[in-house]
Amino acid sequence: MVEKKLAKKIGFIGQGWIGRNYADDFERRGFDVVRYALEEPYVKNGKGIEECDIVFIAVPTPTTSAGFDDSILRQAVKAVGQGKIAVIKSTVLPGTTEKIQAANPGIYVLHSPEFLTEATAAHDAGNPHRNIIGIPIESPEYRQKAQAVIEILPYAPYVLICSSREAELIKYAGNNWFYFKVVFINMLFDLVGKTGGRWEVVRDAMAADWRIGRTHLDPIHKSGRGAGGHCFIKDFAAFHQLYKDIVGDSLGSEVLESIKNKNIELLISSQKDLDLLTGVYGEEVLEEAFHRSLFSDLPKKNKKAKCLVTGGAGFIGSNLVDELIARGNEVVVIDNLVTGKREHINSRAKFYEADIRNLQAIKPLFENVDYVFHLAALPRVQPSIQDPIGSHDVNLNGTLNVLVAARDAKVKKVIYSASSSAYGDQEKMPLHEGLPTNPMSPYAMQKYMGEGYCRLFTQLYGLPTIALRYFNVYGQRQPLEGAYTLVIGIFIRQRLAGEPMTIVGDGEQRRDFTSVIDVVRANILAANNPRVGQGEVINIGRGNNYSVNELAKIIGGPTVSLPPRIEPRATLADNTLARDILGWEPTVELSDWLEKYKKEMGL
Repeated sequence: MVEKKLAKKIGFIGQGWIGRNYADDFERRGFDVVRYALEEPYVKNGKGIEECDIVFIAVPTPTTSAGFDDSILRQAVKAVGQGKIAVIKSTVLPGTTEKIQAANPGIYVLHSPEFLTEATAAHDAGNPHRNIIGIPIESPEYRQKAQAVIEILPYAPYVLICSSREAELIKYAGNNWFYFKVVFINMLFDLVGKTGGRWEVVRDAMAADWRIGRTHLDPIHKSGRGAGGHCFIKDFAAFHQLYKDIVGDSLGSEVLESIKNKNIELLISSQKDLDLLTGVYGEEVLEEAFHRSLFSDLPKKNKKAKCLVTGGAGFIGSNLVDELIARGNEVVVIDNLVTGKREHINSRAKFYEADIRNLQAIKPLFENVDYVFHLAALPRVQPSIQDPIGSHDVNLNGTLNVLVAARDAKVKKVIYSASSSAYGDQEKMPLHEGLPTNPMSPYAMQKYMGEGYCRLFTQLYGLPTIALRYFNVYGQRQPLEGAYTLVIGIFIRQRLAGEPMTIVGDGEQRRDFTSVIDVVRANILAANNPRVGQGEVINIGRGNNYSVNELAKIIGGPTVSLPPRIEPRATLADNTLARDILGWEPTVELSDWLEKYKKEMGL
């Protein structure tokens, strides 16, 4: 059976975060995979799709002020070879699969709703709770084709073959249920506060009821309020119109209209996902909020920004690039690929293999750029101790070049990735921005001096800058090998190799580990916020720390001790400024993420 499954060639049309994660999972499980998209390097693979036995299609199906648009999907289906199976993963209106099947009688068109969460998409793709296949025609032949798809999917405890209309509605049902839940929780949150109650008490008691569940009970999510994200807003708008057109119940339509308006109010009041709202409801719904948005001072016909990310092929930088592009922005990536990886570069970004130490090479790339996110660096403490001159050249001279290029190009703001290593060892915890710095390594000193250069360029040249001090960032694409690997990556690599985890010293060093998801959001909020840009320094840390011993225990496995080395004994962020000024709040807990990551890595 396994050999029969792997013999199939599997195609994927669309390499956004959904299509990419599904394709990655199939490759991990040994399938021959063909990826096709309109962006490099996949655009040349169109002919290969024709040869695939089963083709999964995950392309945009936006809902805009003009209505639901499945034109990209209809065009994508035409690439599937005759007699082959096309599986629509895109969210579509009920009846869409039937119509596409009727228009393409030479292939089998099925629908399989996706249930990925952006923060855990890689894990979700390989560990589904439900495998649902919708068929447009009820017949043994189509059920056989649906079963063929189920056989190549990862195991799920719940499996269903149903009509394509039912499958299409299942996707809308889930997203809109959570949309309702988010709006209600925000209203309840306000009521609890007005009556003098403690929200965490009410929330945790609700979470204890299995019928309610723990998800979507936090009124402030991703530093804002309301149901946002890339799916909730557009799917609710489509559902709202569908209900109005088909059911025709005026009272029900009024309820949906009120919920929509309340959610828009929540999103606008917290400046959350305003660009996504614009795409669905039109610019007029956000008119009052645009003066506070990242794209406010651009012409009304072009509210998207041109962003330049140095180090955009690296761990944090590539995650930031993905999110900027997902929000519709034009992105330029500069990376010399010393520590970055070409495969991490988003195909929709304009990539230049260049070195920030070469001012003449990078300066032309800053032309017409609105925002610069400066992440390029030789990170980590120990390598800088071994090569202080090399790290100084990149981390300080390179930063100076970036600031000069940004100044001369008159960019709107530079967001500088600083480091909590600037604090060094401190007697008082948590670490707040008012503490005197105490760099204990060349790297820490270089990153701290970079903050000073940012502040100086603001004072001397009027270049808006802000420095974000990261605390031990972890997450997807974190390096597992090389001199620049964090302790989490080192432990995971050692466990995968069957080796004991190496603990330096007594293992009681404590670190504040912060998710890359939260760090990415902090960068966007810093660019967004008109209140910052005067060279401020702001901590970006979870505000909770773990010892190295505790981290090893969570990962699980044998350990071995190494001699102690020069490093701060503890880090713990005071993130009050980030919360108060940026409206930022951490959303990912290390222990929860690690459990999912371990499963994803096969531990």
